[in-house]
Amino acid sequence: MSYKDTGLIFAGNIYMAKMVGDNPTEFAGPINVTRLELTPPQPEEIVRPSFERDTFGQALDSVNLPGEAPRIAMDFDSLPSELLADALAGTVEGFNVATKTVTGEAVTLSNGMWMKLPDAHIDAAGVSVTDPVGPTVLVQGEDYQVEAVTGLIRALKDTAAVAVTVDYDTLAASGNRVLGATEISKRRQVIMDGVNLVTGKPAAVTVWAATFSATQAMNLMSREFISGTLEGTMITPEGKTSPYEIDFVE
Repeated sequence: MSYKDTGLIFAGNIYMAKMVGDNPTEFAGPINVTRLELTPPQPEEIVRPSFERDTFGQALDSVNLPGEAPRIAMDFDSLPSELLADALAGTVEGFNVATKTVTGEAVTLSNGMWMKLPDAHIDAAGVSVTDPVGPTVLVQGEDYQVEAVTGLIRALKDTAAVAVTVDYDTLAASGNRVLGATEISKRRQVIMDGVNLVTGKPAAVTVWAATFSATQAMNLMSREFISGTLEGTMITPEGKTSPYEIDFVE
């Protein structure tokens, strides 16, 4: 190995996997990571000061003992449901809503304020609202308004703000649901397949295991791309001699 003065700017594809014990499962990625920060261990320094006449106040001995373990921090703006869940200290589950028909659901409409129907993912075209006094069938868009995805309904004028019955069909829907604040501690392995932009040569980073937590608030109504942050402690698993490795190809 010989010394050569070289600068370092990384670009890299970053992948992250859940850990089961010391073994990674499938990797998500590449993840667009805007910060991958590795902090060395912060030792606790123990000093034996001199109280002797000629060296008073100087250090006779100094020892660094293990203190805070090495840390890792990641900022990323790739936010599929799995990574969004990580950034919100949450978990992901699938949901599957089947079609069904609801008849005679009793609701008292309010002018300007929304009422919640028991279901979401409603077929707006199939909604029928009836005022039993009369009876009178109300007109959607004139007497009332429906927000189909959330299942909200409201009157659009005072004469429609009455007790009604609602008939509707739900639409089939499936996808992923993020359950926020359900998993505080996340054990992950992180890999970077990178390049040093200064030399053009490949470089790789492997963080064998880290215990992450979501540490930053997330503004879901940001005017910029939403990003997530994970921070945690790197761990040296059994069979390894360091918590992470960086390989440079010469």
